[in-house]
Amino acid sequence: MTKQGKTYLKLIAVLSLCLIFIAVVFTFIYGTEEEDFRVLIRESAKIAAILFAISFCISSVHYFVDSNCTKRIRSFRPHLGLSFMVFHTFHLCSLIYLQMHLHPVFDLAKGVSLFAGSVAYIFMYLMALTTFPSFKKKLSINTWKYLHLIGGYWIWFIFFNSYFKNVMNKERYYFLFGLFSFVLVIRVGKTLHMRIFA
Repeated sequence: MTKQGKTYLKLIAVLSLCLIFIAVVFTFIYGTEEEDFRVLIRESAKIAAILFAISFCISSVHYFVDSNCTKRIRSFRPHLGLSFMVFHTFHLCSLIYLQMHLHPVFDLAKGVSLFAGSVAYIFMYLMALTTFPSFKKKLSINTWKYLHLIGGYWIWFIFFNSYFKNVMNKERYYFLFGLFSFVLVIRVGKTLHMRIFA
């Protein structure tokens, strides 16, 4: 494995250990009541969403705002993507625990939602694997490009749809709904600008 690959593995390991520690401390302080546990689930999803949003739009932001700051953040895009994967995996594990011990969350969910969410996780793990040079070099440039394009927009839609429903029905998550709206605008804006002025 390359040095870069080892760095990514260390990042995943450190984040995973930190999340396990946080979960243990949280349950020790607040207990394992369903509503308290749901707080942990919601917060892990929020952090994962923000990490994904930054990773998904930073290249487009840098396209319009070419600065050292955006360039620096763009260089950490693989780390942001892997961090998103770790947090969202933690979110999934928390949901599984909820299903098994507290509330049949998966049993009550709609089949379409379960399918869409499952596909999003599959895309997430495939995209995470291609972050490692040893896996990336096995794919053609076009395969890698379309995997990240389709997978990225699929995951974006899952988040956007979730926060849109929350804004409309529960009047919350305005920031995250606004963030994911911005992600779409900036990415589409970049595509249109490149086609018009190329």
